[in-house]
Amino acid sequence: MGTHVRVWFTELLYWLLRCVAWTLTHLVCRYRVCGRNNVPGSGAVLIVANHLSWYDPILLGVALPRRVWFFTKAQIFGWPVVGWLGRVTGQIPVHRGEGDRTAIERALSYLREGRAVVFFPEGTVERQEQMIAAHTGVAMLALRSGAMILPVAHTGTRHVLRSWKYWFPRVQVQIGTPYKPVLPAGVSRKVGLQLITQEVMEHIAGMLPAEQRGVYEKE
Repeated sequence: MGTHVRVWFTELLYWLLRCVAWTLTHLVCRYRVCGRNNVPGSGAVLIVANHLSWYDPILLGVALPRRVWFFTKAQIFGWPVVGWLGRVTGQIPVHRGEGDRTAIERALSYLREGRAVVFFPEGTVERQEQMIAAHTGVAMLALRSGAMILPVAHTGTRHVLRSWKYWFPRVQVQIGTPYKPVLPAGVSRKVGLQLITQEVMEHIAGMLPAEQRGVYEKE
């Protein structure tokens, strides 16, 4: 298969999957998206969101108006069909709990090509519906790539397909304003990355109800 044909097939497959995800989402929840016009139509953008459920990537793939790529747990690539779809559509396999340089370099490559990459810096969903401390990889990716950060907050996905008790829950997606982070002066790089990470997570927390802000609730 030639390069152009492969690219065409990959893009077609992605948008077909997005249509399937759109249909599924309309069947399992009532969702609303605010701020779609804040999504840059082109250029590198690091989309940073809170993480509540395995359904989050499906929801954001539907809610965001442009083609996006996700960090995906490496084990999923070993699953039949789902793993093949992840590889063909170019998702980024990541080994959680370790410094996965291969995943980081691939994400940087995507951003330098002007793509949109979705990042869930909290890393895990095994918790209640409050934010937890984020990893600083999001700040490092933004600084090394020069990409804009686009904060996204969502609520309700923790109830999607969880039990009959929560059938057809309300889901809200709020897309914030994109901005370019700046490494603060007069601090070490480590502290600077922590401050940038804190900043983006506070942007997200500010779009959530107070009871869901967790460690990012300002006193």
